[in-house]
Amino acid sequence: MDSDLDIVRLVRNGQVDAFEVLLRRHSPRVFQSVGRRVPTGDVETVAQDVFLSAFRSLDTYRGRQPFEHWLMRIALRRCCDYWRGRERNRESTGPAMDEDGPDWMELVSRDLSREEFDRGRAREDAIETVQAVLARLDPEDRALVEGIYFEDRPLRELAAALNWSLAKVKVRAHRARRKLRAMLEEKTVRKRERGDG
Repeated sequence: MDSDLDIVRLVRNGQVDAFEVLLRRHSPRVFQSVGRRVPTGDVETVAQDVFLSAFRSLDTYRGRQPFEHWLMRIALRRCCDYWRGRERNRESTGPAMDEDGPDWMELVSRDLSREEFDRGRAREDAIETVQAVLARLDPEDRALVEGIYFEDRPLRELAAALNWSLAKVKVRAHRARRKLRAMLEEKTVRKRERGDG
C-alpha cells in the first residue's frame, strides 16, 4: 500500500484520481473530527470543504509531519471558518430563536417510563446547554476547548493546528475555561429564576 506522501506525489504529478485514495483513507477521521465541532446537518458540507481545501493546497504539504496531522489542521480551520460564518450570518439576520434554545418536544414514545424520559431529558438538556455555551465562544477558543476536552488532543498538536505558540494555547485555554464557567453559572442562575431546575 502506498504511503500518503507517495499518493500526494502522484497527485502532484498529474494523477489527480489518486487523491481518492487519500479521501477514502482519511474520511472517517475527518468526519469524526468535523462531527464533534459542527451541527450534524452541516458535517458533510464542512467535511467536503476540508477535502477540497486539502486538494487545492496539496502543494504546501512537505511530508515533515504525517499527512493526517496536516489534514486535521485544515479540518480545524474549516470548522473555525464555519462558526465565523454563522456568527456573521447571525449578526446580519438577528437571532433565530430564544438564546436558551427551543422548548422541549413532547415525548415521542408512550412506552418510555417517566424515569427514563427524565434521565434522557436531563442528558439532552446538559448537551444542549454545553453546545449553546460553546457557540458563544469565538471559533478558535471553541476549537481549543473541544480539542482539549472532547478529543483529548495534546496541547502541542493544538498549538500547531492553530498556528499558535504553546504558551498562547495555555493562556487561551485558561481564559476559555473561565468564560465557559461564567456562562454556565449565568445560565444556571437564569434557569433557577425561571423555576426550571
